[in-house]
Amino acid sequence: MSAVLERPERIGAEREENAPVMPERSVGPAGPGRPRRRVSPPVLAWRQFRRAPVTVYFLAAVWAAGLGSGAIAHGPPRWLSAHAGAGLPSLGHGYWWTPLSAGLWASGLGGYLAVTVLGLLVLAPAERRMGGTRTVTALLAAQAAGVLLAVALIWLAGLAREPWLSALAGDTAVGALPGLLGVGFVLSGTLSPLWRRRLRLLLTAGVTISALYLGHLEQVAQACGAACGLLIMVLIYGRGRPRAGARASAREVRVLVAMLVAVSALGGLLAALVADPDGPMSLFSSLVAAPGPDPHALAAACPHPGLAAACRGLREQQLYARWPGVLVQAAPGLLLLLTADGMRRGRRLAWWLAALINLTVLAVSIRAAAAAYPGARSAAAMLLAAEAMLLPAATLTVLALTRRRFDQGPGRPAARKLTATLATAAAGSAAMFVLLGYLLRDHFRPRPALGALARDLPARFMAGRLPGDRFLPADLPGRLLYVWVFLLFWIVALAALTGFFLRTRAHCDPDAPGRARAILTRGGSSLSYMSTWPGNQYWVSPDGRAAIAYRAIGAVAVTVGGPYGDLAAHDSAITGFAAFCEHRGLQPCLYSITAQARAVTQRLGWTSVQIAEDTVLPLERLHFTGKKWQDVRTALNKAAKDGITAQWHTWPQAPPDLTAQIRRISAAWMAGKGLPEMGFTLGGLDELNDPDIRCLIAVGTDGTVHGITSWMPVYAGGRPVGWTLDFMRRNTDPATFRGVMEYLIATAATTFRAEGAHFISLSGAPLARLDRGERPSVLQRLLDIIATTMEPVYGFRSLLHFKAKFQPDYQPLYLAYPDPAALGSIATAIGRAYLPHLTTRQALRLLTKLLRPHTNHDPVQQRE
Repeated sequence: MSAVLERPERIGAEREENAPVMPERSVGPAGPGRPRRRVSPPVLAWRQFRRAPVTVYFLAAVWAAGLGSGAIAHGPPRWLSAHAGAGLPSLGHGYWWTPLSAGLWASGLGGYLAVTVLGLLVLAPAERRMGGTRTVTALLAAQAAGVLLAVALIWLAGLAREPWLSALAGDTAVGALPGLLGVGFVLSGTLSPLWRRRLRLLLTAGVTISALYLGHLEQVAQACGAACGLLIMVLIYGRGRPRAGARASAREVRVLVAMLVAVSALGGLLAALVADPDGPMSLFSSLVAAPGPDPHALAAACPHPGLAAACRGLREQQLYARWPGVLVQAAPGLLLLLTADGMRRGRRLAWWLAALINLTVLAVSIRAAAAAYPGARSAAAMLLAAEAMLLPAATLTVLALTRRRFDQGPGRPAARKLTATLATAAAGSAAMFVLLGYLLRDHFRPRPALGALARDLPARFMAGRLPGDRFLPADLPGRLLYVWVFLLFWIVALAALTGFFLRTRAHCDPDAPGRARAILTRGGSSLSYMSTWPGNQYWVSPDGRAAIAYRAIGAVAVTVGGPYGDLAAHDSAITGFAAFCEHRGLQPCLYSITAQARAVTQRLGWTSVQIAEDTVLPLERLHFTGKKWQDVRTALNKAAKDGITAQWHTWPQAPPDLTAQIRRISAAWMAGKGLPEMGFTLGGLDELNDPDIRCLIAVGTDGTVHGITSWMPVYAGGRPVGWTLDFMRRNTDPATFRGVMEYLIATAATTFRAEGAHFISLSGAPLARLDRGERPSVLQRLLDIIATTMEPVYGFRSLLHFKAKFQPDYQPLYLAYPDPAALGSIATAIGRAYLPHLTTRQALRLLTKLLRPHTNHDPVQQRE
């Protein structure tokens, strides 16, 4: 999308040499203003192949080998695995090629899909960034070295009689994931610090989960391949360790600790889904999501009277194998994942929950290990128990060392609400189970007494993980009471905790609005006065020289423009605000900032994109002469001829008959849109109730209001040096003056120039931009598409066309943010800031209007 026509002389915009132009069509690779040619799918596929031929050849070879040997569904046959798979047996027979040949097959369809996805996500970008030769070298080296290292570890474990790895001595494995994971670590050396850290963190978490919880030879080889890739990356790029003296930020520490906590939950859930997990931490899966019963064990145990207890236990597992029971069994794992997300936000309660859960896991692991080996004193048994306790013990140590990083809470009202919700849900579930269970005791076998029902409550809340009285439901009412009551409890508990962690505590400083308003008079941008509107919070610099207004929505702090106050303090204000947001677990998002503020964020390594075009009219060269001002002169002359006058008022002191008409005009405009009035940086009638905001109203000889504009001051040195247009409404009655907006803006400009103002701003045109000869980014293109889609309803391009009549200077406004991965939550927060009360019905109406063809736009009536 582009904002205005390519020939601005049609609408009165001056064309200077090398000035930015406003093309009609999208700015693309074909050049400004020229349409892009369609690319056929075969040509597009050929271009992608030329960019990543190694990836295409590699994936083709893997799938061809799998199809040719019939290994797609269940892996290669036994004879092929013995000759092509890697492991101690194959290397012991002298099959030296197996570390590389194992990469041509996978263990099943899931393995082939994993290789394909990882190849497209890792191998193809690595080929483009590192080159084909270096990528192939890294792939082969990581594959061979990873497999050989895994085999060496297994051999050493056998010598040391270590129980886990030594049990893999007779296995062979296939798969190219060791090499692909190694390439992933090598690729991380070519990325920016933010994405380098994230890619390594993601890959490390993945290989740690698979090795510790699944624990087969294939997973051990993957972990070793990743380690070899990290070593190769250090040798090539020298970025294995952070720079000397560099300290991790609070946000980085929170993310790392949250990932460590999430590993336990994800690993347990993954191991519960696998038929035969063999990792040292697979014991933990029964605490997160217990697997379903073995039908053969159930059939073998139940016919024998001596195995009645085992039969009851297996039947209880069978009850939880149905989907309501599965959800109850997965609830502790989901709770731990939710805790990890809360820790990422710095929540204090999340830290306590993580510590409590890991203490419980450690205690249960010790008890389970002791029960699994009664009376055993062998070194192997003790070593296996120690391995099972390693992760929770390490997690508890890290939690203890980083506890000061988790100090954020949503406030006492939210804490009281959460406590009441959880207590009510727990008490209600317990009462329903005990009382209804006693009334329906004939639906259980054996019939439980009231005390037995009460004693069984802990086991029911934890889906049978804790010991309890073994009575089982005999029919449907018993099953509903046995499982569904506690499913409802977990749904309520997880929903309440989610809301608690997502809630952002308001920055309570009752003096901040007053101090921020005093700072505003020292200087700011054309949007700075919007910081005084209701709903904003304020960050004030420690020295009191600058301030930033923002709205905390979700986990995002969306600013209202950039910093304001002393000009020399603006740069430090941005870095100070970013540190403030990091401490509070918020994602900073500087919205509608100038090019000067954007330059500061670029030095910080932030991402930015243009979101609007501000239109500024310098008043010292304002003259309504020449052909380009014809529309404005016509409006002025017609107003004088019709006896229309422009009256200055402040809304609190305006005559009641005028304000009543303006309310009716605004209500009629809102009814025509059928959507709620937008807020945030778009003022409405409520924002006019300010004695410092001036309203210019066009009034006819009969007292009819033809239109209204409102003007916000722009301060410098304690006095207004400019004014910004905000509120615009035109009477749509056919008998009213149609050129009223041109008349009001021209009259306001003349008045402000006489008062000594330097400029007026016609405010920003959202999602509209000039073509300044820069190649747009992918995100910029996406915003252009969104603007084109929303043009029929909101008329962004038409609005900029209208403002071009006044020959303004164009100044871009940007959105800047530090984390590109948070763009989705930032977009959601901005949408909620503009439409906080959008209902489903209104959203559907908006979608209908966007899909409906439109031909006419009124830029004034579509101001918002």
